[in-house]
Amino acid sequence: MANIFGSIFMSKEERQRRFEEYSKKIFPYGDVQREKIFNLLGELFPDDKQNYLLMFYILIKEKILDREAADFDEIYKKISKKRIVKDNPRLKPVIKTILEVDLNIDEKLNYPTVEELRNI
Repeated sequence: MANIFGSIFMSKEERQRRFEEYSKKIFPYGDVQREKIFNLLGELFPDDKQNYLLMFYILIKEKILDREAADFDEIYKKISKKRIVKDNPRLKPVIKTILEVDLNIDEKLNYPTVEELRNI
């Protein structure tokens, strides 16, 4: 039962610590890294809400980092079923490209440009 109610009775400090651990796992280079991805997705898909695009991206990245599925296509399909964002033919290759770069990025945070991603 403790696991069910654990987060309800967690101290503010414990919640903050867990949030910071999760944030560091997803974006090891911090807010600058998150903002770069947020802005890329927003520019590429202006008709979608940026927060939802980022959440969609984070869910996929989390599954990949946790090795919960065999490959990107399987994870993408599973997360797409949640209907967080409207799927379109351009979304999958763009997310895959950004994710591949993101998983191997260093502190320089050299992501592809919007123009490069549009040509995928």
